[in-house]
Amino acid sequence: MKNPYDVLGMSADSQPEDLQARYEELKRRYSEERFSEGEAGAEAARNLSELETAWQLIQQDLRRAETTSKYGGEYGLVENKISGGDLDGAQSALDEIATHDGKWHYYQSIIFYKRDWLSESRAQLVIAIKMDPNNAKYQEALRKMDGIIGNAKADPNNMNNGQGAAQDPYYYNSPEQQAAQSANACANCVLCYCCTETCCASMRWC
Repeated sequence: MKNPYDVLGMSADSQPEDLQARYEELKRRYSEERFSEGEAGAEAARNLSELETAWQLIQQDLRRAETTSKYGGEYGLVENKISGGDLDGAQSALDEIATHDGKWHYYQSIIFYKRDWLSESRAQLVIAIKMDPNNAKYQEALRKMDGIIGNAKADPNNMNNGQGAAQDPYYYNSPEQQAAQSANACANCVLCYCCTETCCASMRWC
């Protein structure tokens, strides 16, 4: 297979509108020439088929470039779709990513989890860890996942609500978030202590 841009006679850094115009020009030409007699018609048919294949690949490149520009990376669109509850859209965006590294399998695990396919989700998470064994986020997600699968009373639909959020395998705290939570916990302890002392002092006067 030729380089798809060579099929159009253009370069990869050409503007999308220029690529579109060139594609449409060649499509019109080959579509007319394929009705020619003999080898000329056969060659035009082959060129048309090659053009369509090349254009599909170029469109994939253009979509990836647009996604990177708009969402800050290939996985930005996947995250956006997941956050919006569009799991079909998230899966389509993930399928567009050619490199299936640990990060890819991690996001596939999230999509499966959101569909309540826990066994499939865990399997993808295991693959992600094998490919990136030092990733603390993946390891913590697996630990929580095993806790959910091993708990018959756990409801995956409620894992990200209220207190259940701490058990959600995809509820991950950054070090900054953990520090903030610790500070809040200490503040709550001080508040409880002050309230207790106030109550005790009031009772001594009774």
